[in-house]
Amino acid sequence: MKEITLSKKEILSRLNNIIIQPLGFKQRKYGVSVKHFSNLEETPSKRIDYEVAADLNIEDGKGILRLNKENIFYNQHQPDFINEIISTALSGAIYPVETFMNEKGIHTGEISNHDEILKRWEIQKSNLSQKYSSDSLTHFFLAFEEKLNNKFLLGKSLHHDWFWNLFFHPRLINYGDKRTVEKDVFLSVIPYQDPLKFSGIQKIEKIPVNKHTFTIHFESKEISAPAYFHPENYTAEAPVLMTLKVIFDHDLYHHFPMNTIAELEIYSKDGWNHKTLIKKIVFSMYQINTDEYKTKKLSNDSPFITGGLVIVPPNKWGFDNFEGIENDW
Repeated sequence: MKEITLSKKEILSRLNNIIIQPLGFKQRKYGVSVKHFSNLEETPSKRIDYEVAADLNIEDGKGILRLNKENIFYNQHQPDFINEIISTALSGAIYPVETFMNEKGIHTGEISNHDEILKRWEIQKSNLSQKYSSDSLTHFFLAFEEKLNNKFLLGKSLHHDWFWNLFFHPRLINYGDKRTVEKDVFLSVIPYQDPLKFSGIQKIEKIPVNKHTFTIHFESKEISAPAYFHPENYTAEAPVLMTLKVIFDHDLYHHFPMNTIAELEIYSKDGWNHKTLIKKIVFSMYQINTDEYKTKKLSNDSPFITGGLVIVPPNKWGFDNFEGIENDW
C-alpha cells in the first residue's frame, strides 16, 4: 500500500463520515457460530452453526438488504430432534428476509417481503403437519402465525437473535476527536426475550489490522446478570455480573461487515473481588468469500490510506516537529 500522509483533521473528518459504498458490491457469505460454555470448560456444551448470505441492492435511492439463513447445524449435526426440525422450518419460512438499510448500515426494522414469508410458511406448515401432529404443536403454530401475520411483531422477533443484533449495531458513526464514544449494544442474551442493554466504550482504529479490514472495538461496563443466569447456589453475597466485548471488522472498500466476534461472560464475585466464571457465550461471524479483495485498491478518499502518519504543523515558536509522528490521538 502506498503511504500518503494526511492531516489529523482530515483523517478525523473521514473517519467520522464513513458510509457504505455500494458500487461493485457482491453478495457476502458468512459462517456464523454461537457457542455456549459452562464454567471453565473448553468444549461448548451447546452450539449452533449456520450460514448467512447478504445481498445489497440500491433501488430508487433506498438500500434493500436481503438476508438468507441456511445450513443450520445443532451441536455439529443436522437437525434431527423434533425441536430442531421445527426451529429449522420456522427459520426456513422467515428467511430470506428483506429490510431497508441506510448508508450507515442501520436498518428501519421494516420487512419488505412479508407476503413472500407468509407463502413460505404455508408450505412449511403443511410439510410439518404431515409428519407431526399434536395439540401442543397446533397451539404453537397458531401462536407463531399470530406473530408472523403482524409485520411489526415479526420485525421485533428478529431482534431476538445475536446475528441480527450485532449485524445492525451502529458502527459507522461520529467518533469525535478521540475516535472513541460511549455507546450501547443491545443483545438478546435470554432466549425469546427482548435484548438487554450493555453500555460501554466503542472505538474505531485509524490503522487497518491487515490490508483489507478496519476494526471497531466495543467493551461494556460490568452489569448485573438477570436471574436467568444465577446458579443454584446463588447468594446475594456473591453477585452475578456480566460483561460484553465485541470486535467488528469491516472491509476497507465497501465499509460493509466482514467479521464479528462477541464474547459474553457471566461470573460471580466474592468479597475479595475474585471472579468465578459461570457461563461464556461466544458469537463469531466470518466472511467466507473473500477472493474479491485480492485485486482491490483503496480510493484516495479513504480514511485508511495514511499508514498512521499525520502531518503535525510547526509550533508557534517556528520549530518544525520533525519526529511526529506516529501518535495515538
